[in-house]
Amino acid sequence: MRISFGMAGIVRVINRGERAFKRALIREGLSQEVVERLMEEFSLRKIFNFQRFLR
Repeated sequence: MRISFGMAGIVRVINRGERAFKRALIREGLSQEVVERLMEEFSLRKIFNFQRFLR
């Protein structure tokens, strides 16, 4: 149970970071296509496969 709450906390932090990164890119004036491409390229979800922990 404790591990589940820890994983939920990590996912929450990653989501907040991704949203902040996206807002910063948009605020800098980048186009939506560039922002989406950078979001895919620097996504932590590709690095950490959270689905394997949820099984």
